[in-house]
Amino acid sequence: MSFYETLYIVDPNLENKVLEKTIDEIGKELEKTKAKIINHRLWGKKKLAYQIDRQKYGSYIIIQFEGGDQGKMYDYDTWMRLNNTVLRHMTVLLDEKPEVYVEEKEPQKNETSTDTNRDNEKISKQGSESSDKNGSSNSENKEEKSGSDLKESSKEVKD
Repeated sequence: MSFYETLYIVDPNLENKVLEKTIDEIGKELEKTKAKIINHRLWGKKKLAYQIDRQKYGSYIIIQFEGGDQGKMYDYDTWMRLNNTVLRHMTVLLDEKPEVYVEEKEPQKNETSTDTNRDNEKISKQGSESSDKNGSSNSENKEEKSGSDLKESSKEVKD
């Protein structure tokens, strides 16, 4: 069986309810082709390479599916072109079956994460205090080293 992926871009200013409705509508239209949807998810808001319908940004949505009736796929492609909410779309053939996407949950904030943040702050403060105690910053040391490197390299050229 063939596997396909359609990436489509919609208006980034759509509200969540309208965006969900659009995603569901496109999924239903694809199911009319008897295709089996594997993944259908919001990829995120990204800057476009060039403006489309006076939009600089777009919400990218990716849908991966197992091919259905090829005759109806042409109708699906035409429907996507005529859909006013879709700025652009592209369907490509995949080499292998895509894995089912599982959304990663954000770790819950607990005391251990705040403790590590405090430890990181202490380490950064200690590092800045040690450079102040030495009386010179790291950038000054780098400048001195690069100047001495130039002198040594000019001596080699003269020899």
